[in-house]
Amino acid sequence: MNVFRQRFGVWVEDVVKYSRYVANGGLLFTLYFTLIYGAFVYNQFLSGLDASFPSAWVVALAFLVLPLGHRPRTLLQEADQVFLLPELGNIRAYMNGVRLFNVVFASVRAVLLMLVVLPLLVRTLDVTPGEVLAIIATSVLLSVVGRLAKLESIRYVGVVSAFFSAGVMLVGFPIVTPVPPLLALIYLHIKRNERIPLADWLVLEQASKAQFNRVVSWFVDLPDMREEVKARPFIVNVMNRYLLKRTDAARYVYGLRIVRSNDSLDLMFRLSLVAILVMWLSGGWYVGLVVPLFVGLTALQLVPLFKRLDSVSIASWLPITRAERLAAYKWWTLRLLVGQALGLGIASLLFGGTWDALVGLVLAYGIVRYYLARLK
Repeated sequence: MNVFRQRFGVWVEDVVKYSRYVANGGLLFTLYFTLIYGAFVYNQFLSGLDASFPSAWVVALAFLVLPLGHRPRTLLQEADQVFLLPELGNIRAYMNGVRLFNVVFASVRAVLLMLVVLPLLVRTLDVTPGEVLAIIATSVLLSVVGRLAKLESIRYVGVVSAFFSAGVMLVGFPIVTPVPPLLALIYLHIKRNERIPLADWLVLEQASKAQFNRVVSWFVDLPDMREEVKARPFIVNVMNRYLLKRTDAARYVYGLRIVRSNDSLDLMFRLSLVAILVMWLSGGWYVGLVVPLFVGLTALQLVPLFKRLDSVSIASWLPITRAERLAAYKWWTLRLLVGQALGLGIASLLFGGTWDALVGLVLAYGIVRYYLARLK
């Protein structure tokens, strides 16, 4: 357990260190505003619901989602493949510490989701306090099962237990929903690893740390962070044929980087989908104001990426001046953000926007120009 306490202390120091930067970042205040706006929209959505809304299906879907997408932390380091080898037989305390650490994370994730789902459930279904507690317990157990299953390298146990809990919920017995994940948790305890799987846990730690660094990079520059890229041959071939061959070297390199990176196109698509969901939930005259909100949120994350790219991109190796690289990145970023604004503006018209859609487009363009002007 001393090894775990030492690693946990290092993890706390890293979180505290980066939290100071996050607290001073503009994105944090934008997220606060987004959460407040989202809560207002969600309350408006709830006020228009009645007992005919399929809340049981929403809870069942939440059950199915909770065991998925977990990135457990194991707090291992690459050097542990050598230095921990002599202690493999006496490191059970470390493994139990890691399990407890991940149980807390999984529980917090489930509670946050239930804070969103439960108001919908209580407003549309006649449930007793005991049934509400059973649904909360089921959510926590399913999230814990999903995370521990990753640690123990046991597949499908979380999905199977979630499927049965969702079925019980749809049948109309929410008080019984905790039984399947509880049985799954017992099964995981019986099948747990007795010796630490160093290679598997190291891979899990690297994936989880990369995700943490990706989130922190929205606020703080991390030039040493590894970047994940995708081949995307169809998009690359289309751009090579119709666009990239007509541009200069800097635009060509940054164009390829943008279409293949998880931090550019993927980020824009994800935030655009969230914006469309907010428009669908809200409606009314203020739907056009969603456009500058989410375009600004995208710009706030895309614009600072240039500093990191200027250190790790292949463009920094080419005989291209920094001014040319900066102009190329601004060229692509402007077109991406304006394209996102136009797409969301059309969506706002479809969801009931009128004059506010035009106001939203103007505000979005002003926000884009403001952030690009700050990039020097």
